[in-house]
Amino acid sequence: MHNYLKPRPRFVVLLVGAALVLGILAIYAAAMAVGRHTQADAIVQQAERLRVAQVVKPTPVPSRTELEEQKRWAVFKLERDFSWAPLFNALQVAGNPNIELLEFQPDKAGGRVMLRGEARDEEALIAFMETLAAQPLLRNVHLSHRKIKRRDRLVTVAFEIKAAMRRDSSVSPAN
Repeated sequence: MHNYLKPRPRFVVLLVGAALVLGILAIYAAAMAVGRHTQADAIVQQAERLRVAQVVKPTPVPSRTELEEQKRWAVFKLERDFSWAPLFNALQVAGNPNIELLEFQPDKAGGRVMLRGEARDEEALIAFMETLAAQPLLRNVHLSHRKIKRRDRLVTVAFEIKAAMRRDSSVSPAN
């Protein structure tokens, strides 16, 4: 009987329901806050990665010895890649028994060649220059120096001829 005499709480079910709803709302709000915090951390990390990627990294300045070594390697590569066959073929085609070549100086970097020698006479020198000028590898063939040399009864013409070499690949070696 005494259970029957005890006053009944009127709003217990309502209070328990409200407490459950409030608890569920608190858990939902906490989950949303954790999700937004995680998302904000990811954005901050991505912004930091982008900032680091935009920073210009200073290029290392090579030392003087490294620069000299690079120059030596560039000269070596130029020497190795230079094609001698077309030049020698052009000189062979232009060969003349009245011409004696004494010096041959190619400037591979500048794409020029200098020839020194002696000719038996002016006509042989002119013919040699015309034959050189007709070679597809050589262009701007010109006489830069000419001098008559006398040795006893022998008279020859000492000369220096300069020419530029074509760099394009359309030049075919002469036979």
